[in-house]
Amino acid sequence: MLESAQRMNLGFLVTRKGYLKVLGAVIQAALERGHRVTLLWDPLETKPGELIDQSDLALWPTAVVRTWERGTPLLPALQAAGIQALVGTRLYYVLQAYGYEAEMATLAPAGIRVFNVDYIFDTIVLDPVAYRRVDTTFYLSEYQRDLHWQVKAEEFARLGDPATWRRRSAVCGSTMMDQLPRVDPAEVRRRYGLAPEQPVVVFMSLKMAVPEKWRQAVWGSEPRLVRVARALRAGHPEWIGTILRTHGYRDLVQSVRRFCQRTGAALIVKSREKNEDPRFLRNMADVALGDERVYPYTSMELMAIASLCIHFQSGAALEAAFAGVPSLSVAVPQSHLAAYPTFDEVYSARPGTMQNFPGIVWSLPAEAVAAKLDASRLEDFRIDPAERSRYVEKFLGFDDTRSSERVLDEIERVSSRAPAVARSS
Repeated sequence: MLESAQRMNLGFLVTRKGYLKVLGAVIQAALERGHRVTLLWDPLETKPGELIDQSDLALWPTAVVRTWERGTPLLPALQAAGIQALVGTRLYYVLQAYGYEAEMATLAPAGIRVFNVDYIFDTIVLDPVAYRRVDTTFYLSEYQRDLHWQVKAEEFARLGDPATWRRRSAVCGSTMMDQLPRVDPAEVRRRYGLAPEQPVVVFMSLKMAVPEKWRQAVWGSEPRLVRVARALRAGHPEWIGTILRTHGYRDLVQSVRRFCQRTGAALIVKSREKNEDPRFLRNMADVALGDERVYPYTSMELMAIASLCIHFQSGAALEAAFAGVPSLSVAVPQSHLAAYPTFDEVYSARPGTMQNFPGIVWSLPAEAVAAKLDASRLEDFRIDPAERSRYVEKFLGFDDTRSSERVLDEIERVSSRAPAVARSS
């Protein structure tokens, strides 16, 4: 517990459930240190499944909740609440998207510090100009920070002295992973009606609501002839055979269902409202879930009981690896993401990358999954402890579930220095 003179009023901008699960452990750690915590709650979120309600915020009963609606001035709201430092997931991106780029420049002169927490490795695409508006940009690992500086080298060069900007970044690990020790696996199993020793396969559903033409034409739920027409309009007549001969997504899920039945595993389908799952997916699951909880968040609870995780080149690879769960990364076309400068690192099947790290996460093209599962046992997917250590160090930075403590250490260190007005120099 901090001395009273060291305690601060930390404001957390909570706009989406997905962002809140990143901040949950930081909020808890701040309260345990004796800081005053103010949750700036935006009740206007319209993205499906992302609206935060009062029951989510009630998880921190000693925090002060203040409503802040996007579109209204930010600085007066911060000053009225007495906030000394503003912390948020993807904070620069969020405020910029809401139209607050100009107002961000007023926070430093008002003495309000600003801290940007990473959301599942996405800081690698952050516009470097954010360093002018943010006191500290947090990264999961040294590798992630170096990758960001590499792919955005020209933009960083325009910011001036590298030493100055390096001081405005910190490697802290993943605050999301700090929640793992808070999960009670036995309670999670009881909640979902699972036997104490039953194996569990967690299937993270594919996001269908994206501008990816293959996904809608080949794996979509529309009638076959409609999807054939989609393929032709997209200039891909080679897709037509697959559309006419297979059931696409359904065939893959059926192969997972067979694997579970043969191995005695329960099949848990974890989805999100925005994924727009086909109806058959829920029908094939023993348990079907959305984002039921934010602290500990649902996916982390599932990793605490999982024997295997199957996903579609998603951030679940990081969660599974941290929890010591092997994962199968199903490769599907991701053309809507191909312009990202770090596409190869995050979505490719190149060995040693996030989605293909033997002993941790295995990459397979979608059409090869059924044959692989039909010929495999659960024991064939086994974590290599040494490779897991390398994977965690590379992509997540730390393995000690103290990332939130490191974030707070940095916030306290920076806030004890000269006034924030000097930040933009």
